[in-house]
Amino acid sequence: MNEYTKRLECAGCGNKSLETILDLGSVPFVGEFPTKQELDSQTRWDLELVFCDNCKLVQTDSLIDPKVAFKNYRYLSSVSLFTYFTETAKVLNDRYNLVDKVVLEIGCNDGVLLEPLSKLGVTVDGVDPSEIPVKIARKKGLNVFNKFFNYENFKDSYFKDRYDFVLANNSFAHIIDVQDVIKGIHRVLKSGGYFIFEVHYLKSLIDGMQWDNIYHEHIYYYSITALNNMFKKYNMTIVDFEEMPIHSGSIRVTVVNDEIGLSNEIQNKLELESKTIANIDYIKKYGDDVKTYVIDFNQKIKEYLIISGISLIVSLYLFEGYLTFKDSFTKAQLYEKQTGNKWDRRTKFSIYEDLKKKNNKIVVKVSPSNYLGKNYSIFPLSSVSNSETIYCNENGYYSIYQSDRYGFDNPDEEWDNKEIEYL
Repeated sequence: MNEYTKRLECAGCGNKSLETILDLGSVPFVGEFPTKQELDSQTRWDLELVFCDNCKLVQTDSLIDPKVAFKNYRYLSSVSLFTYFTETAKVLNDRYNLVDKVVLEIGCNDGVLLEPLSKLGVTVDGVDPSEIPVKIARKKGLNVFNKFFNYENFKDSYFKDRYDFVLANNSFAHIIDVQDVIKGIHRVLKSGGYFIFEVHYLKSLIDGMQWDNIYHEHIYYYSITALNNMFKKYNMTIVDFEEMPIHSGSIRVTVVNDEIGLSNEIQNKLELESKTIANIDYIKKYGDDVKTYVIDFNQKIKEYLIISGISLIVSLYLFEGYLTFKDSFTKAQLYEKQTGNKWDRRTKFSIYEDLKKKNNKIVVKVSPSNYLGKNYSIFPLSSVSNSETIYCNENGYYSIYQSDRYGFDNPDEEWDNKEIEYL
């Protein structure tokens, strides 16, 4: 298989006419944890969510070679799900009395469910293609096959009708050739045995607008309708389902390896789904809603950035004002202590406005320091000539003088002397 293949037909029924629900663009593997140096070279693949209106299966259109997808798979279930699967083992044992039964778990990871089952006296096998979790599981003394589960790998007579139960938790949606896997499950299960699995429920994905839960490794988003259509081809029957809150909304489905009639509960569920998550118009509306949501979200981000920028500028301005006030207050105390004079707390602008009322010819002194360091090639060296001029600090003391003919603070007659030093 090529590293990347575009889906040409439905995995559930072979239908070649698939409806695009959502185009997510080019996306990397979510299970990878690249270093900073690897980010620019990280591989990305196109990703679309498509719907088959024949068998009602929702699936991705991008098929990544499992050897690439799961070779360096680092996710360890025990890190965050130890308590959950310990409780799951107890629930399954209480419900089915698994002691002395033989159980196979597909996608067993590091043995987080197999270990508590084995402690209850259950004979357990596991299968997982990822090397890192399998090594950990084997260190726990668990029998785990390091390979993919499919019909070819488990067609040996040793496996035929070997297991009373086959389990799969959050792995049944990760399998490209799901038909081959169901065929393999049908072979290894005893007649009347049970396949019990947990997967993300399509209803939760849609109701919760969980477009960020769509990724390459997660190939299928199941409804009871789509599952029923697949299993009945292998004379297997859904006998129970249970909605679970884990992973933002999952279902635990129980399938018996036998062809029997559907219960009223299952039939009612199929009827409900026919109007919602197994309905093309309902599914398409989800895609449209996500697009609208993303556009609105991006607009809100821009608005928040603008507001945050304004808030930052105002905060810096206020902080600068505080520092200026604090600095001026300290200078004022020192000035008043040293001179015995009261510090004038008006700003330069206030002083100018007050004096302007008394003399409208008064001007503010312009100093070269106002221009130095500001990349001006030309700047004035003096103020307005022959004018009453204010020279003052930002706050505090100030002086008023009559400028000379060139705008400096010199006796005007000095310019009549023959020897004058120029700067």
